[in-house]
Amino acid sequence: MNVTRAGRSAAALAALAAVAFGAGAASASSTVRPVRAVMILLDVNQSFPAAQAAAEQSAAVRYVRALPHDVRAGLITFSGSWTLAMRPTAAHQAVVAAIASAPRSDFVSTGLASGLADARSAMSVLGPTAVTRLLVLSDAEGLTGSAPTSAVPVDVVPWRIESDDNQPMLVSLAAASGGRVAAPPAAASLAAAFPASVPVSAASQPPATQSPARNASPPPATAPWRFSAPLLGSIAALVVAIAVIVLLASGVSVSGRRGRRLAGQVGLYGPVHAAKKPVEQEKQGKVAGAAVGLAERALQARGTDRPLAERLDLAGLTIKPAEFVVLGTCVTFVLAAGLTVLIGTFWIGVPAGLVSGWLSMRLLLSIRIGRRRAAFAEQLPDVLQLIASSLQSGFSLAQAMDAVVREGSQPAAAEFSRALGETRIGADLADALDGVAARMDSQDMRWSVMAIRIQRSVGGNLAEVLRNTIATMRERAFLRRHVKALSAEGRLSAYILVALPLLLGGWLFYSSQSYMRLLYTTPFGLMMLIGAAVLVVVGSLWMRALIKVEV
Repeated sequence: MNVTRAGRSAAALAALAAVAFGAGAASASSTVRPVRAVMILLDVNQSFPAAQAAAEQSAAVRYVRALPHDVRAGLITFSGSWTLAMRPTAAHQAVVAAIASAPRSDFVSTGLASGLADARSAMSVLGPTAVTRLLVLSDAEGLTGSAPTSAVPVDVVPWRIESDDNQPMLVSLAAASGGRVAAPPAAASLAAAFPASVPVSAASQPPATQSPARNASPPPATAPWRFSAPLLGSIAALVVAIAVIVLLASGVSVSGRRGRRLAGQVGLYGPVHAAKKPVEQEKQGKVAGAAVGLAERALQARGTDRPLAERLDLAGLTIKPAEFVVLGTCVTFVLAAGLTVLIGTFWIGVPAGLVSGWLSMRLLLSIRIGRRRAAFAEQLPDVLQLIASSLQSGFSLAQAMDAVVREGSQPAAAEFSRALGETRIGADLADALDGVAARMDSQDMRWSVMAIRIQRSVGGNLAEVLRNTIATMRERAFLRRHVKALSAEGRLSAYILVALPLLLGGWLFYSSQSYMRLLYTTPFGLMMLIGAAVLVVVGSLWMRALIKVEV
């Protein structure tokens, strides 16, 4: 793919993205309906006796059920601090469930002021013309000083249980903001601030109640953002367009990738790859080049560039260490953003995404190295058979290895090519083959090198020695496959038992956030979460020891 053609593709994809965004905007603007919402601030401090706490929850539930069906309701719980339990949604039953399951903590209500600020912030996403109100149910335990202010009308349902309850402050808050005050039994009457109405067109709607377009069905109560087909299509188009632009900026040629990989396997005999040609460096984009350069300096400062280069070489990847670090960083940020969207909590999504991204890149290298070594071990008996046949035909050992390089398959051909390259610059052949055995972590290769050393010391028929070694290798490979087949059921059970709690926990974090919030907002929940993680790790190690059979 040349640069001109790729540039045209990127432009076409960008145009498709613009069209998709336009279609999404057109479909969203076809209907205009007024947006009305209320955020309930529920005091969950533990100074409430059991009867009053139940009465408070009952008053909040009656208020929600008295709201018209098109009024969105959200929930913030507060005591010494505040928690956004649910964003505004028309799923009133979900709000009722969140109120009933709200945990109690602390013995003060000092988080009211910050809760009011967060409520206004959560309501601001509905648009500047949305009709919004706040409802506070509290005993104002421990509140002192002047009453907090609010630009949004605040309705109040106050309690007075103890002498330090500041009920007048709540009344002042309602009066200053244009709200109303109701006794707990009459909390449902405050819903009359939202009279029942039918959606009207934008032309007949007064400016004070006009709002941006809203879909007829509100988003689910547990989803922090709303997804639609036009939005997903436009995002996908933009991602593809950006990917093409990045490929062009970094000077990567899709058609030349295989050629560069083969050239790297043939021309390089060490873990550190050759530097890019000046022409390729000129093609590399400024942003990509700056990121790669910064990562390269960081790796050199930490002294980890050479170990990472060796692991990349073992994995058969021709990418530079700095480029791999930049790619891993991008993947990590994407995972962090995705988990934050799914979980809906920044403080869990970002750390989990960063750890998952780092572990996934390390796991990728380990898997590729393991597969490459397993492929080498599988090819080794056939390679030694070819060497033995070449020796019996009169070739020298070096010539037999050259035949393996020319006729063998990867990764065996590349490893023996490396060994031959080392011998051509003065290394001993047996030492070069020992290096291959160490790189591939192959005990069978070590035995073969030992046989070669013994034959070179005392003489004998090397072809016959290699044939005996090959027969032993094949018998061991047969036994290993037999054991693997017998232990397949145990390995599958281990995979399911380890993955099941992780998948189920992830789904519950996404679908029932209010139910799972106790695990990371309470000390007992954190202890349970840490204990579960430790048990999963211990159980996985135990099952791995049970199903792993050495042959």
